[in-house]
Amino acid sequence: MALAATTALCVHSAGAAAKTATVQIRSDAELAAAVSRLGPSGGRIVLRPGTYRGLVVPPRSGATLHLEGTAQTVVERLVLDRTDHVSVGHLRISPIGSDAGIDVVASSRVELHDLFVTAQGTGRSVTIRIPDSRDVTVRDSEFAHCGDRSAVFVNCLLVLDWASHVVIEDSWFHDCEGCDFVHGRFGTHLTIRHNRFERALPCRIGRVRCGHQDLIELFAGRRLRVEGNRFGVYRVGGAQLYLTGPMSDVVVANNVFLGYDRRVPGYRARMGLIVGSAGSGPVPRYVRIVNNTILTGSRRRDGYTGSLRMSSRYGGMPRRMRPILANNVIGVLEHPNRVCSTARLAVSNVVVRGATCSRSDVVGSPYLDRRGRPTYASELVIDRANRHWAPRFDYRGLRRDSTPDVGAYEYAGS
Repeated sequence: MALAATTALCVHSAGAAAKTATVQIRSDAELAAAVSRLGPSGGRIVLRPGTYRGLVVPPRSGATLHLEGTAQTVVERLVLDRTDHVSVGHLRISPIGSDAGIDVVASSRVELHDLFVTAQGTGRSVTIRIPDSRDVTVRDSEFAHCGDRSAVFVNCLLVLDWASHVVIEDSWFHDCEGCDFVHGRFGTHLTIRHNRFERALPCRIGRVRCGHQDLIELFAGRRLRVEGNRFGVYRVGGAQLYLTGPMSDVVVANNVFLGYDRRVPGYRARMGLIVGSAGSGPVPRYVRIVNNTILTGSRRRDGYTGSLRMSSRYGGMPRRMRPILANNVIGVLEHPNRVCSTARLAVSNVVVRGATCSRSDVVGSPYLDRRGRPTYASELVIDRANRHWAPRFDYRGLRRDSTPDVGAYEYAGS
């Protein structure tokens, strides 16, 4: 089928004019020809309404190539194969007859945006995989029901094979049965910021398949930033955020961990944050847990009750490598030996219920609102943070003042 092309005139701020081509395609087979036609000058490829079973963007470089869909565009499988400067957006990624997903393979400078990723109503799964790629951003997208009825293990977004400089931001992960929202191991520089993670729930397929899910579970990497996210409930698993293995230079800051959800009545999530597994093997080094509001915390099957836990293996490590715990609101800490004895430093934390780790920590109600924000009565929180460890901005991006507040939010007045 012949390719239809139109040319649009783009005016640069400097006053120079340039031509940007737009090519429309109607089938899987037309994509490679469209990429070749646009060449290194880049442009837009628009997928006409319909279903696409297997799209491949072959190796290319040059100016950015934009691959975009329309309201009725459904893609089952898209592979970015050793390609450079590609932007993909406004697509629904869903199974048609097989498992679905996007594979970013050995590529660089890739942006995935405004996607709806779901396998709802099917027995299949859908996953965005980022193996061995660099400078990849996933933003402004929605992930839901990534594999509720799939017989295989499911992860909505999988980072692996030493991918580096990956950013996951401004996206909504919700309502997945028997899966992790974000999972894997990376090389260096992974940033997870300004996302919502809600309701990782059990499936009914089998004990092995459905017996474990976390909102985020990562096993290796260097320079991880988990900042400004909102974590909702999980039902069967380790924690809302589970970090273990050979990781280093980790910052967990300005996040809000909520332990209940009105859509899951009668349940309270058991653990907000786990750093390092209880078994053998390496644990994350140089971890900073600062200015989070961790309201999760309910008794586990093993009897442990706490909003967070750190591996006992930190006791055998040099103190400089152990985690720092500063300026956090901690919902419950009934077993402080699993946190206090393993931390390098604990300073200016507010524990709602339980014990403290240092003389600068306090126990009492922070009088937060239902979203975890300080109110006028939050005397234990307002102006009580350690300034040295406080991030410059809070959960909402507001600048913290010279006497910062404990927790993810800076008090903004009545």
